[in-house]
Amino acid sequence: EGGEVVGLYDPLVAKLCVHGTDREHARRRMLRALGEYEIEGIKTLVGFHRALLAHPCFVAGETCHGVVESQELAEEAEQLSHLATSVPVASDGRLRGHNIRAEVEGRRFEITLLEPEPPHAELARRRRDRDAQQGHHGAARDAIVTPMQGTVLAVEVADGDAVEPGQVVCVVEAMKMENEITSPRAGTVSELSVQPGQPVTTGQVICLVTQDAG
Repeated sequence: EGGEVVGLYDPLVAKLCVHGTDREHARRRMLRALGEYEIEGIKTLVGFHRALLAHPCFVAGETCHGVVESQELAEEAEQLSHLATSVPVASDGRLRGHNIRAEVEGRRFEITLLEPEPPHAELARRRRDRDAQQGHHGAARDAIVTPMQGTVLAVEVADGDAVEPGQVVCVVEAMKMENEITSPRAGTVSELSVQPGQPVTTGQVICLVTQDAG
C-alpha cells in the first residue's frame, strides 16, 4: 500500500494459469476465471482475453491471423471490459433477492440468492453517461488521446496541418512496442501538446482535430 508504479515497468497486475483435461476444458475454465476477476480503478486486458478466448477462430484451435488486431475483437473486448454485474437495491435499502432453504448431508442452510442486473444494463448506463458528457463538452469529441501510458517517440503533425482519417498523429512506445496514434476523422490539427521524449498517461490529450464547417 502506498507504493508507486512508474511508467518504466510493464503494468502487470496478475497472472492467470489454468489446467484441464484437454484444451477446450482449460479454455472454458479460463473464461470462467476471467469472468470472476474484480479489478477496480485501472484499465485492464481482462475484456480482451475474454473476447479472444471466445473468438470462433481460437475456439476451433486454428491459426488466428489478424484476429488480435481486428476491429471486431477490439469492440467485443471493450464491451466485455465494461460489463460489471451489480445488485439492485430495493426502495427500503435492502438487496433484492429471495431466500431458500436447503439440506446438505443432514445440515440445514438458509441461503439468500441475490438478483443481479443483467450485464447489458451496466453497459447501457455507461454509454448514456459517455454520450451525455460528449454532448456537453464539444472539445471532447475533437480530442485525440493516448490509449496507453508510454513515451512519445515521434510527432508526425503540427498545429494547422490538415489530416485525413487514419493518418498517424504520433507514435507512443509502451511495453517495448511502438503504437501509432491515428486521427479518426478528417480535420485541422490544433493545440498540439506533446513532443518526442515526453512521457504520457492513459487518456492524455495529444491534440484536437476539428472538422471544417460545411
